[in-house]
This record gives sequence, structure tokens and C-alpha cells, in this order.
Amino acid sequence: MRALRRATCISIAATCVSFSGQSSAACLDSGVQVQILGSGGPGPSAGRASSGYVVWIDGVGRILVDAGSGIKDQFHMADASLEDIELLALSHFHPDHSAELAAILWPAGSQARLSGPTGTDGFPSVSDFVERLFGQNGAFPVLADRIQFEVLTVDTASRDIVEVWNVDDVLVRGIGVPHANVPTIGYRVDVGDVSIAFSSDQNGSDPSFIEFIEGVDVLVIHMAVGEEARGFGAELHAKPSVWGQMATQGKVGRVLVSHISADSPQELQARLDVLRDNYSGPMTVGNDLLCLEVD
Repeated sequence: MRALRRATCISIAATCVSFSGQSSAACLDSGVQVQILGSGGPGPSAGRASSGYVVWIDGVGRILVDAGSGIKDQFHMADASLEDIELLALSHFHPDHSAELAAILWPAGSQARLSGPTGTDGFPSVSDFVERLFGQNGAFPVLADRIQFEVLTVDTASRDIVEVWNVDDVLVRGIGVPHANVPTIGYRVDVGDVSIAFSSDQNGSDPSFIEFIEGVDVLVIHMAVGEEARGFGAELHAKPSVWGQMATQGKVGRVLVSHISADSPQELQARLDVLRDNYSGPMTVGNDLLCLEVD
């Protein structure tokens, strides 16, 4: 039997709260689970790794969403295998979402499909990103012969829904989301009759994302700022009240809180309280290696 993957959680509405660390829990050999490799945000994160998620289907980790700094060890601790990853879905090219890609791929390489955003003057497209990392003149040319990505680009400016991957009963779609001036993708994964949506980093100002996530069983949100956020921070990241309103309007089954930057348990709890004031459904607050059943 495959080794059980360690996990820990904070759950609200059956509330159990801890600020950081890991405890033991089991992912299953059947069904669909989303596992957090890194639950930390861009600022102080109490020892959490940066963003990364594995979607497990019948005991196989088939989809990796984001590859932020610090998740390589978590990927191996989760008992995931690059040979099983069929889709690498990158949301955007801030380091806390993409910096660990080369480390994860070393030394095995990959032949998976890779999806990512279009580029702007300040950010590369996904094709340019791959070339700058793994091309013969890139940062890691040692991997050039081991990478055979099928690259798919999601036009984040159009806000059109793009089919990223459709195999058997697994459908992955992406849509551009507003993250200030950063081309960014939110993803939705439907496996049979269950579904997971990944908000990525966004400020929550585009109602088309609410339509995109409508009725999902699990919505993974990135709660990087508090209700007091102003200026550029608020242009980048949604406030807890906004996340709660989006989840309520989207009629999601459960909110999974991740990408947490908080200096103390009290600061985190204050944000969760605001989120709870705006969303009455089930919530789970993530830690690294948490594995959540999707049903």
C-alpha cells in the first residue's frame, strides 16, 4: 500500500486551530483529494512553505498546481512522483508560486503538460519562462534535454475560460484573475462529479471568477492580507471579507484557506473571524501537507 501522506489542519465550523507545524493524517487510495504542499504567503508565514498543491485521483498525484519556494521537500514527503504528474499548472510568475519548479524537476525532468499565463512587459509568458529556465542558454541548461513540456498558454487579459486539460473524466480549465498588473490564472479541476477551484492570488474584483467557481465542492483561497490592507497590497490580494462574499455568491461547498501571511495566531484568527462573518459554509484552514477529501 502507498505510504500515507502527513497532514495538519485548522478547521472552522468544527473548529480546531493551530498556527503552524505538522501532524499525522491520511490521504486515501481512492477518491479525489487536494493536498497543500505549501500554505504560506509572500510575507512572514510561520514556517509554511510557499504555494503548491497536488490533486490526487484514486491514489495517484496527477496534477501539480504552482511550485513556490520551499515545496520540493514537501512534494517528496507527500509521496508524490514526477512520473505521475500529468499537468503542471502555474498561476503566475511571482517567486512564491514558481521558484521551486527547477528544483522539483531536478534530476528527473518531466514530459507533462505545462500551463501558464501570457506575458507583459514586466512578466514573461509561460513559453518564455520555460525557455529562460531550461533552454540551452537558460539558467538551468542541464535540464534542457530532460524537459519535454507540452506548453499551453492561457490569455489572462481576455478573461475567457480556457480548457487546459481534458482526459477521461478529468477536466481542468483556467481563467485570468485580477492580481494588480501580474498576469495570473485561477484554475478549476472537475473530476467526475466533484470539483476544486484554485483562486490563486487575486483581489476579487472580477465577477466572472464567481461564475467560474459556481458550485465547486472546494474553493482554495489565498488569504495573504487582512481587512486593513490598503494601497498596492489591496490591489494584489482580496481582503477576508471579499473572499467570504465570493464564496457565498459562488455557492461553494467548502473554503480551504491557504497562502497565509500572518505574524501571530491572533492575527490569523482575526482574519478568519471576518471571513466567517461573510461566509457561513464549512471552512478548513490549511497547513503544509494537509490532505482534504473532495466530496
